[in-house]
Amino acid sequence: MKETLFGILGLTCWAFAMPGEVEGDWRDGLLEEEGIGLSKEALEGALDGGAKPLPDLEKIFERLGADDFSEREKAQEEILKGGEATLKWLRQGEPSADPEVQRRVREIMGLLGRAHRKDRELAVQHAARSLLAEGEERKADTGGLFYEWFGRDQEKLGKEYRLFAFENSTKRGGAVAGGKLVFTGGAGPDGDQRLVLRSEKWPGKETFGEAFQVSAKLRGESKGMGAWHLGITIGRVRALYHPGMNGGSFRFERIDNHDYLSRTESVGFTPGEEAPQWMSVKVQRLPGKKVRLEVILEEGGEKEGRFEKSIIVDADQIGELNKVSLDRSGRTGGSAYFSDLMVKLAGE
Repeated sequence: MKETLFGILGLTCWAFAMPGEVEGDWRDGLLEEEGIGLSKEALEGALDGGAKPLPDLEKIFERLGADDFSEREKAQEEILKGGEATLKWLRQGEPSADPEVQRRVREIMGLLGRAHRKDRELAVQHAARSLLAEGEERKADTGGLFYEWFGRDQEKLGKEYRLFAFENSTKRGGAVAGGKLVFTGGAGPDGDQRLVLRSEKWPGKETFGEAFQVSAKLRGESKGMGAWHLGITIGRVRALYHPGMNGGSFRFERIDNHDYLSRTESVGFTPGEEAPQWMSVKVQRLPGKKVRLEVILEEGGEKEGRFEKSIIVDADQIGELNKVSLDRSGRTGGSAYFSDLMVKLAGE
């Protein structure tokens, strides 16, 4: 345990603040999950690319064909952690005769080959670099980057999950399981399920600033196509799309009065339910009390699809830039899944 908290190089003792002393410091948990310690030596090794052990790919690969669905999902998440080394290993290996394993291998290779798979790697590198720079004194804003990988299961979301608030205007609940935030679908009234991060919680300021970016992986079941949607909300403005629906039906809308701020339009592909999509929203405050939102939506897995859309809204429409959230909204329909949430402040 001491080795996790203290790195001794020669006669120099390197000591970090105990985890939890700064609320919202996600870095300790991520580095622990990646098999990287908190000593100075371990952090320096992580930046050099030598501290992160390669997963036991052969054993994990066997679990891709497990009878249990949750075990297959867990194995896929674990094998993705190998990054470029996993991609090389899969390319050199013998193809499996199991159709399920074949499908998952194609999906894994597709995910590893796309830019958004770099988010976790970026978070690990940032965690190591920023902790080295801070030394003994932790910063509340964790160096201008926040990352949530939903690594702590919670069978039923109450009002809070870590730094987040869970807002639920429906009778449908939420959970965190297997590295994913799950907003359950099914019957129920029209309404929202939202996991909200407020700037007062992180980075510990009144707002997220004049410019920042929010990104996440997300996907939804095809049940009830068109009756519900999912997306990312900045302030009072949500960027959303409809999973399983031909063309995705993307738009911007207000979350309080549901006024459309852009027309509903096709994203050029149908968002599937087996592989996740990736959504990024760049936010920039402009002169004249305006705010620009720039969205990228990419399809994961075997499919190729990319959609870009920007909009300029009045500051009064979006409100204070002091909260962001992952959202499922609408009526009867399928469940929504989210993972790898990242918030980057300007300059990071």
